[in-house]
Amino acid sequence: MKSRLQQVLRTSGKPMFLLARRLVHTLGSGAYAVFMAAAYKRQRFERTARLGNRAASRFDPLASTETLRSRAAMQMGQTVNALEYATRGAMASPKSLSARGNLLGLAGRVVETDPRWHPVVPTSMPAPTESDPSTVLYVAKESMPWQNNGYCTRSHETLLAISKTGHTPIAITMPGYPEKGAAASSIVEGIEYRHLLPGSESVLKLPYDTYLQLSTDLFAAQMQGIRPGLIHVGSGHRGYETALMGAALSHWAQVPWVYEVRSFFETTWTSNERYMESSEYFERRLQSETRAMKQADLVITLSGPMRDVIIDVHGINPDRVVQLPNAVDLTRFEARERDVQLRTKLGLDGCFVLGYVSNLDHFREGQEVLLKGVALLRKRGVNAAALLVGDGRRRSELEALARKLGLGKHAVFTGNVPFDQVDDYYAQIDLFVVPRVNERAGRLVSPMKPFEAMAMGVPIMVSDLPALLEIAEDNRCAVFRHEDPSHLADVAAALHANPGQREELVKHARAWVTSERTWDANARVIAAAYEQARINFQQRRRS
Repeated sequence: MKSRLQQVLRTSGKPMFLLARRLVHTLGSGAYAVFMAAAYKRQRFERTARLGNRAASRFDPLASTETLRSRAAMQMGQTVNALEYATRGAMASPKSLSARGNLLGLAGRVVETDPRWHPVVPTSMPAPTESDPSTVLYVAKESMPWQNNGYCTRSHETLLAISKTGHTPIAITMPGYPEKGAAASSIVEGIEYRHLLPGSESVLKLPYDTYLQLSTDLFAAQMQGIRPGLIHVGSGHRGYETALMGAALSHWAQVPWVYEVRSFFETTWTSNERYMESSEYFERRLQSETRAMKQADLVITLSGPMRDVIIDVHGINPDRVVQLPNAVDLTRFEARERDVQLRTKLGLDGCFVLGYVSNLDHFREGQEVLLKGVALLRKRGVNAAALLVGDGRRRSELEALARKLGLGKHAVFTGNVPFDQVDDYYAQIDLFVVPRVNERAGRLVSPMKPFEAMAMGVPIMVSDLPALLEIAEDNRCAVFRHEDPSHLADVAAALHANPGQREELVKHARAWVTSERTWDANARVIAAAYEQARINFQQRRRS
């Protein structure tokens, strides 16, 4: 009997030990996962990472702890670490679809921003035998008629200007757009927009590098029929990704390409200001932008401050950088009488209206500052109201702030307004306010809407950021300190009390925008830019 018991213990000891060890490691990692989840929920990402490191040093990997480590690392912009932890999490739970999806998504971010990687057109796809010099392929991330934001407005006006240079532009949007689906093409004022796999959710969920390679394949197939003589690429959602595709298409088809840098997107990966401009992912995206710019035959951008950054930070030869400013169609936007019925419908009768026309997606627009400034004006006895024209992800957040400030009916959110009706809303504004905050793109990128307000004879005040100060020169706009609702209220109150000063702003702004900021003038800049791009392309081919 004794020998039988000894035999059982000898044969069962090792499995029991392994079972006990596994139980200890699972319970230990699980306990850490609880504390990590609590820290992550409070956005204490450094603490989440420290707890994850301790768990990794003491226990076997658990999918929950490694996933939290990965997410915390990504929140801090540590993409390579995030990928490592996601790999461990996927290996710890190989059947987990969420762990696998997290791994593929992070791998796509790392690969796309690796200087050794770029999309390529498959060798099985023959390039067009000859190109049509008059045809321009215009690459856009989104377009009218499905969206009417500043990006789409600039794209459309640029396309109209291109057509005035004797070229025939064909715009193609990135795959999956529009997200709600649409026909394969749209015609807006004679401009053709083509849409690739519109409404395809599965395409939009692909990892960044996979999506970009698919986009390159699809655009190359389109080019076989279009045979463009030049490719004009607008910034993508991350800026550089459309340009990396443009470089691949140019190399394949042997045609020149220009990169229109619409904004600086290196910070848009997060809303956390602590990591926004001081992280590994910021640097990777910044270097990817530089890589894209250096491959272009010409870089086009919007403002003087943006041009300075492209030259000084990205190291692009000044001779290869052209400023094509935002502008206005003077036949579309001109001073008009207010629609009194619309004013009554909006509840703005008798109010001094401070308004802004912009998307409600990004905190850089600073609508909070405007709302707080209007609340202060009302406390000072000015019957002020805020009119925010546009829509976006932050609308509910801004509406909640308006309620908290007690603005009630004196904060009007219109939602999206059709492009052909937006001028009626400009006419309701007594003082157009651009309250952008001190964020990278906010500092450097010139918005479109102030030029439209200038053309319509609406006085303007802007925050004191470089791109806005460039617009405000020579008494064209009033200026207030950025992110300072009290100073906004001070300047607005002074303008409210002095109609003559508002008229002076309108006079100077209208004269400037009429002579310096029209799309007809931009058409001449585009024609010269394309000629320079062709010269640079020939030099590139010979080198």
